Amino acid sequence: MSSFRFEQHGTVGKLILLGDAESEPGSEFPSSLRAAVRQAYASDIRVLHLTSASGNVAVADDLGAIGDKGSKFLEAFAADILASIRLIEELPVPTVASVAGMALGGGFELLLAFDFLVVAESAMLVLPEVSVGGIPMAGGVQRLADRVGKTLATRFVLLSEPIFGKVAVDLGIATHSAPDGKLEEVSDELVRHLATGPTLAYGKARTLIRTWATGGVAAADIISTQLGAGILDTKDGAEGMAIAVAAVRKHEPIPKIQFAGK
Repeated sequence: MSSFRFEQHGTVGKLILLGDAESEPGSEFPSSLRAAVRQAYASDIRVLHLTSASGNVAVADDLGAIGDKGSKFLEAFAADILASIRLIEELPVPTVASVAGMALGGGFELLLAFDFLVVAESAMLVLPEVSVGGIPMAGGVQRLADRVGKTLATRFVLLSEPIFGKVAVDLGIATHSAPDGKLEEVSDELVRHLATGPTLAYGKARTLIRTWATGGVAAADIISTQLGAGILDTKDGAEGMAIAVAAVRKHEPIPKIQFAGK
């Protein structure tokens, strides 16, 4: 039974982590994640939203089921998850993840691949690996450090300290928080906003941010003009610019524009 299911609802892609008794995440986690992400690539979605049927995000209900398989299995398991994380980061559309409960270990690492992370105020994010003699192997250390800096990453990784919802937003780990019971409402509103936004521009802006994160300002400068080339010749670019110019000339706020194409 797969751990993930991909569904398309109009222009919204849903990446659902299953949590029923028959499909607890386990050794099939990497392969089902990879298959679901590939389905997302092949679709015409304009935003991808990761949710969990159980409210929690973890690679296994019983970590011993993975740990008992030995180091070689664990290394391949983590490498497969990291490959899917990189695919998610390279999607040409914005991505959102939401979590109501606990994001543990590899589950937390997966959340860090998404552009937007919406957390319930009581949600708990933790990388426990070091506290039990291991290390996070699916990219979580470096992605957490990219968001919070070296000092805080050292604290959260080496001490395996939990990070709760409100604090996660304050630290820049999560982008949005929601009162308990309102997570779906808040995340769905964000997803709808992105699904009706300028998908092409979102993709180019994501590329700029990713390039800056890996290569700094100079690297982003090199590609910024190339990315912007011809954008005003697209339907979205031309219509968006015309509406913005008209609003500015009337000394009015630029309205939220709904885009139908890419």
